[in-house]
Amino acid sequence: MSDENKKRQKSITCFFTKKRKIDDVENESSDETLRPTQPEESTGVGVASASSLATTTSASISYMFQERDIGKLLSNQDSSNVLTDEEKYQWLKNAWQPTTDFKFPLVREGKKNRSFQMSWLKGHEWLSYSKIAGGGLCKVCIIFGWREAGTNDVKLGKLVTEPLKTYKKAIETITHHENTKYQQANMVISQNFVMVMEGKSMDVVVQMRSQERKIIEENRKKLIPIIKTVILCGMQNIPLRGHRDDGDLESESSSGEGNFRALLKFRIDAGDEILLDHVNNCAKNASYISKSTQNDLIDSCGELITNKIVNKIKKSKYFTIIADETTDVSISEQLSICIRYFDVVTCEIQEDFLKFVEVVHLTGENIAQHILQALENLNLDITLCRGQAYDGGANMSGKIKGVQACVSNVEPLAFYTHCASHRLNLAISTACTVPSIRNAVGVISTVATFFRESAGRTHLLKEEMQAHLPKEKQNTLKKMCETRWVERHEAVLTFLDILPCLPVILQKMADKGDKRAATAFSLLHAITSSEFLVSLVILADILGITLPLSRSLQATEIDILSAMKLLDTTTASLQTKRETNTDAFKKLFNQVEGLANEIGTEITVRRVTNRQTNRPNIQTQSVEEYYRVSVYIPFLDYLLKEMSSRFPRTQLQRIGQLQKLLSHNFSDEDVDDVLQGAELYKGDLPCFLALKGELQIWQHMRENLPNSPAEAYKRAMALPNIRTLCQLLCTFPVTTSTAERSFSTLRRLKTYLRSRMTEDRLNGLALMQIHQDIASTMNAEEVLDIFSRKHKRKLSLSYM
Repeated sequence: MSDENKKRQKSITCFFTKKRKIDDVENESSDETLRPTQPEESTGVGVASASSLATTTSASISYMFQERDIGKLLSNQDSSNVLTDEEKYQWLKNAWQPTTDFKFPLVREGKKNRSFQMSWLKGHEWLSYSKIAGGGLCKVCIIFGWREAGTNDVKLGKLVTEPLKTYKKAIETITHHENTKYQQANMVISQNFVMVMEGKSMDVVVQMRSQERKIIEENRKKLIPIIKTVILCGMQNIPLRGHRDDGDLESESSSGEGNFRALLKFRIDAGDEILLDHVNNCAKNASYISKSTQNDLIDSCGELITNKIVNKIKKSKYFTIIADETTDVSISEQLSICIRYFDVVTCEIQEDFLKFVEVVHLTGENIAQHILQALENLNLDITLCRGQAYDGGANMSGKIKGVQACVSNVEPLAFYTHCASHRLNLAISTACTVPSIRNAVGVISTVATFFRESAGRTHLLKEEMQAHLPKEKQNTLKKMCETRWVERHEAVLTFLDILPCLPVILQKMADKGDKRAATAFSLLHAITSSEFLVSLVILADILGITLPLSRSLQATEIDILSAMKLLDTTTASLQTKRETNTDAFKKLFNQVEGLANEIGTEITVRRVTNRQTNRPNIQTQSVEEYYRVSVYIPFLDYLLKEMSSRFPRTQLQRIGQLQKLLSHNFSDEDVDDVLQGAELYKGDLPCFLALKGELQIWQHMRENLPNSPAEAYKRAMALPNIRTLCQLLCTFPVTTSTAERSFSTLRRLKTYLRSRMTEDRLNGLALMQIHQDIASTMNAEEVLDIFSRKHKRKLSLSYM
């Protein structure tokens, strides 16, 4: 090689090295970096300082150049999985690009020197120059990955896996890359990405989810009218199904169609466009009006109501079990399960029906297993159960294998309470075995049946009452209910009001001589007999004393302490009558004589004999004395004895100690008694050791102490242990009246026309019928949420 060529090559090499250093400084200033401010002419110290500053600045500039140099991403095989969305956005918008005065390095290609051109960057927004890599790169493909590469396209090469450093065919390479499928796909992705990041559009995934949400909302709107119709039928006890409930919902009516389908048509006729569109355009397997869908919707309504009740029970923590069984119209044994608890939010006692359970074997162990399983299914902790209330049947109250024994084995603090209403009814029923009282009850029932079974006789009775009785006494004769003594007392009072009209009508019937004349004559003789009139007045008087107790025991909000007070008051009233029986009966006898005069008869005494075994044989000359000794006193004695034996104080001893919390004379002895009674529930108290101090504070509040534990709970805001004891007093069960009331709903629901109804429909309908306060505020959207989760549906209904 000649010297001239060597010289030329040397000068070119020096030129390139020099230019790169100059370019660094020039681009440093163009990128808004630090620039030396010292003048060129300076002292030695000044020159040294400038040199140091230039060195530091050059290093900073070099780092800033390389901070978002697209060449740094070449090492990542898929940047889309490495970078965050914010980092991708910054790389797209703020990646380093050479300035207009940037000097691209020359590349010798054959006999020509070529370099990267600024015009290529301006004509292709995806193209970027990397100073680190020393060539052009597609920043879009590098940032968002090469998702479509290798499918029906050329292999990846320049601009993606390696920079473009040769520029002879650069235009063709750039054009070819721009036309590849993967580059076009990444361009679309990048454009959408930038719009999303800048808030100008939604993400594709979000758009897809938005479209899916729109479809779900439309589907849910279609089912809302159907759900509302189910709720209406459930609350109003309207049977849903008919004989012809299959097939499409046609516009014209068809015979045998159920109420549910008829109500849907009524909604469509009333202008429900959404339901009309659904019925006309739905698939045959996605109409959601079949009997199976009805069952699922009814069950979802019941589950929603149950969940709301269970949430309140859990918030209140402690509860008691109330259960009773009955036979329905299909001769199936139904067990009603109810829960009693104290609502700490409203400070009220609640007794809520939860479900019916069909029971085949009525052994105590089997019934207990059903109850425990039901509580487990509802996520109610049996260890928080503090009482049980059942009737006195052996399978329920047995101490070894009864339900109460089985439950007590699981939770010892779940003490058994025999239903107070049952005990009161048993006491009165036993007292009514006094012959004269028993016969009077039978006559009342027979006369009521005699008139009620004939429309003609009922009409004659109405005419007679309208002619001789004031309007407020014109009532229909009522039968004597075998179990509900509240209705028995009403039947007795009604009979007393109508009695003056009955002899006249029965006498007319007896005189006619038809086939009912003999019955009318015998009933006339029965209701005008002295023994019947005396027994009727005595029965009305005694039942008038027990009626308030019987009514109060059936109330949901009554607590165990109030029930004990009412029981004591009733017993004391009966005891007073027994002690003053002479004066008390004298008033009653005057009433009997007035009644006898009104119906045209006279009070007499039966013939007295020396030997009599089948009826009272009192040796007395006074009619009043005879009936007082033979009817009044025995009836009172029987009743007092039964009430004493069926309400023993020993069973209420543990509660009696806690009862002293509400004593207005709360003494130091009462403090000790309450402490002793609370020992049993020390595990339920927040701090048993602090109870004595709280009781001493409570002792100084005795002048304004409330009369009920519910009111005491409100007062003891700063006394947590006393509040817990009051809550337990409210939770202890009194009767099973709530379970028995559910039987009335069962009889209305499961009639002989609906006798094949099973649990999948019965419980949901019963819950909507019984808990109408909850059902009336039930949101159809909440029901739909439960419905959509039960099974996989043909339509998309859930947002989850």
